[in-house]
Amino acid sequence: MAANTAHEEPNLVPLLDLVLQLVMFFMICTSFVMEQVDETVRLPIAQSAKPMVDAKGRDVVFLNINRDGQLLVVGRPKPLTTEAEIIVYLQDVYNESKRRNADELRQSKMDENMADAQSLVIIRADRDCDYASIYRVMRKCQDVGLRRIQLRAGILLKG
Repeated sequence: MAANTAHEEPNLVPLLDLVLQLVMFFMICTSFVMEQVDETVRLPIAQSAKPMVDAKGRDVVFLNINRDGQLLVVGRPKPLTTEAEIIVYLQDVYNESKRRNADELRQSKMDENMADAQSLVIIRADRDCDYASIYRVMRKCQDVGLRRIQLRAGILLKG
């Protein structure tokens, strides 16, 4: 009587399914990050620049200014070129941020009148862009009520 020594292969289908789901997850996350940062905008190099700190728990709005002074915005196929387009977009950002902050205050049972826009505006301007274009965008941000503004620069790598 021969012993049945059938060797069973492990089922790799669940493992492969998990690996493919992880690959898709990371591809989606990468595409969201790349949408915010326009690679055509070449940042100026600064010795005092620091690596970007992740802005967790904050509303962050990336505004990219190309070398022609046009405002490139995430989710819009064409740059914003006129003053009216820029003001309308920034006003929408301000209103959305203020609404979100009011909702958070309402949930924490605080006074809703204290709600203000808490969005962090990160301006990434091309190194060949004139400063008047950068100032125009910063001024418009302040005019609509967005007060937290940062400028980005490239990091000078040593070595």
